[in-house]
Amino acid sequence: MSNFYYRTESIKRNDLISLFVEGQMERSIIDTFKTKSHAVLEGSRGSGKSFLMKVAQAELSENYNEDKILPVYITFMQSTLIHSPTANQFHFWMMAKIIRETLKALRKNGLTVSSYANSLLGDFEDNKLQKLISDFESSYKSPDQRIDSSEIPELSDLNDAIEEICEENGVKYISYFFDESAHVFRPEQQRQFFTLFRDFKSPYISCNAAVYPGVTHYGDSFEMAHDAKYLRIERDIKSDTYLSDMKDMVLKQGGAEWQRKIETQMSLFNTLAMCAGGNPRLLLKTLDDCEKINTSTVNTVIRTFYRSEIWNEHTQLGEKYKGHKALIDWGRKFIEDKVIPTISKKNSERLERSNQESSLYFWIHKDVPEQIKEALRLLCYTGIIRKYDSGVKATKSAIGDRYEVKFGCLLAQESSPTNVSKSIIDNLKLDFFTEYGSGNSAYSDLSVNDLADFSNQEFLDNLREQLKKLVSRLDLTNWQKGKLAEINIITVGELLNTEEDYLIDKLHNIGPVRARIIKNSATAELLESISG
Repeated sequence: MSNFYYRTESIKRNDLISLFVEGQMERSIIDTFKTKSHAVLEGSRGSGKSFLMKVAQAELSENYNEDKILPVYITFMQSTLIHSPTANQFHFWMMAKIIRETLKALRKNGLTVSSYANSLLGDFEDNKLQKLISDFESSYKSPDQRIDSSEIPELSDLNDAIEEICEENGVKYISYFFDESAHVFRPEQQRQFFTLFRDFKSPYISCNAAVYPGVTHYGDSFEMAHDAKYLRIERDIKSDTYLSDMKDMVLKQGGAEWQRKIETQMSLFNTLAMCAGGNPRLLLKTLDDCEKINTSTVNTVIRTFYRSEIWNEHTQLGEKYKGHKALIDWGRKFIEDKVIPTISKKNSERLERSNQESSLYFWIHKDVPEQIKEALRLLCYTGIIRKYDSGVKATKSAIGDRYEVKFGCLLAQESSPTNVSKSIIDNLKLDFFTEYGSGNSAYSDLSVNDLADFSNQEFLDNLREQLKKLVSRLDLTNWQKGKLAEINIITVGELLNTEEDYLIDKLHNIGPVRARIIKNSATAELLESISG
């Protein structure tokens, strides 16, 4: 049984603050979220984007009476399910979600909506809004059926309504948190979102969005430098506070039991923390896999998880999205067969010298073919690598991007990972990297034809296949899987179609809060599994 929460959706709202480990980066991101500026936070899966958004929302809610800033949290994870032929379907769904969550936040804080503002919003009632949203989120079942969204107001009317609401209620501004705003590989949806994000702006509106590295398409109309502050959630393993911060995250959840385990085997814990490359979810998963923290178990977990499990997630993208299979397979082969062996060989040679140095880094010329860049972006999405920085000079003054390989993926190739971990980490040098120029022979395996775009039909076909799979294959806790099994929810499709009220009615000792946690956590894992 899992000792930890892997997902923010599994955490009760009242527990968020108590589980928060505040570092300089985390506080800077949250404080930026709480300003009037638009902000975009980029981070890989499991890095904590949703958690930081929820903490910022909680802090604004707690201080509402003093600051008069109203937070509104909106998740777009259900965008995977929208497959209606209705023109601008995604835009209308987003608008309906924004209006519904705004009205809920207003009611929760005892704020009123004037008749004028209500008329601008289309005089929506809860059931009318909910039906429209549900129709869009069920459109994958009948993808040829159009949905009437004629009552959805224009964005300019929504802006005017918010201004009216804020002025009448003494609200300084409404701060919107768009989570999972670029969750799936549907560039068309992502471009529509960032057009709305750019235009959803007034003295009474602030917007924050969480996105993934590598696969986010901002479109031609959105310019990061002008339209938002760009933030990255990255915990650098070279930071002086890295290990203590990661340990604190574990202890916030694990308490005294895990404190004893860690303190008696600190070096082994440090190795697992370094392997995770700053990703809390990966650290928690590998700790859960350790029946005991000893050298043999930790070595086995590192080799199993970072040589197999993390790569399987990447490879499965190619099985779901056939149009990108060549890129995904090439990316794995490039990192596993060329990048990692080369780095490992250089580390072994350099660490034996008196001037010891080691590396996790490789460099790619800025003019490599586009399909190579796309393959690297997909590797960033799944967290195998991350782009460390851009505009880096290599030999002969060539310019390119520097990437970092996940330390666990590098260490997993060693026969005894724990024996070499510390020497590699202690001697890391940023300027020690392997170079791959614009015409490297490794690129010859890909052709221009391998750069395919995802089609809506491909998404729909993939969705249907994923809905047939067993719930037991989802990355849920044993407790959650057990509760779903009690009421014979076997497939992913059955889970998706299960309402919270049904869980409350059928499961013993499950009230609204626990039903919401089960449903939210399961749905989040389900839709992330579907999208990649």
